[in-house]
Amino acid sequence: MLKKSNQINKLLNKECLSKNNAKVKTKNLYEDMYGENTGIIELKYKDFTYDKKNKSLKCNHPIFKDMKKGIIIFYAPWCPHCVNMYDDIIELSINYMNIFPIAVVNIEDLKNKNDLLTSYAYVSKYPTMKVLNKNLILENYNNDLSKDNITYYINMNM
Repeated sequence: MLKKSNQINKLLNKECLSKNNAKVKTKNLYEDMYGENTGIIELKYKDFTYDKKNKSLKCNHPIFKDMKKGIIIFYAPWCPHCVNMYDDIIELSINYMNIFPIAVVNIEDLKNKNDLLTSYAYVSKYPTMKVLNKNLILENYNNDLSKDNITYYINMNM
């Protein structure tokens, strides 16, 4: 058991590699991947309101209130698919800065209760992308999460 625990600790302290071999610096596999210097907004549980009657999740972050549109990607820092999307998400965010906001939610951020958002937003796999309608309610995005498909969605909804 101790040997397994040491292996887990080594994994937790490892730096993950994105698809372009850029280091995604994380202290452990539960820490936010996107820091302030990436330009990506890391949303927290407090940025949402859950409507029990309509079973809907609304985003209250100011950037979305101003623009009335956006994309939110739910990710897990330990997920290889999420790590592989890292560079694409940053590039898209830079390309569409101040035009179409992109934010992320680390579902492993237990300290901020982000794990509760997975059930409210019906997230069952990672990464999962949700889009905001004009009322800032999260809706499903049912296409592939390739950079080209996300770019197409943004261009069609600007």
